[in-house]
Amino acid sequence: MPTNKPRIQVTLDQETNGLLSMLADNQDRSMSATAADLIREALELREDKQFSKISNQRIAEDDGQRHNHNDAWE
Repeated sequence: MPTNKPRIQVTLDQETNGLLSMLADNQDRSMSATAADLIREALELREDKQFSKISNQRIAEDDGQRHNHNDAWE
């Protein structure tokens, strides 16, 4: 079945391939769908980590001063 979704090719070691296969089987899903979900989760975690880093830098630059929600969004 053709798709408009972009495709990538990834080479896995045997251990990672086996773990991905077991996880996909346990969830009754394809390996590609399982891999796509894991990649999406990893990207979200990296994004959260980066936002946290930026937030911590801003707090440090502001001497830890807190601002209320309404003032921050004005």
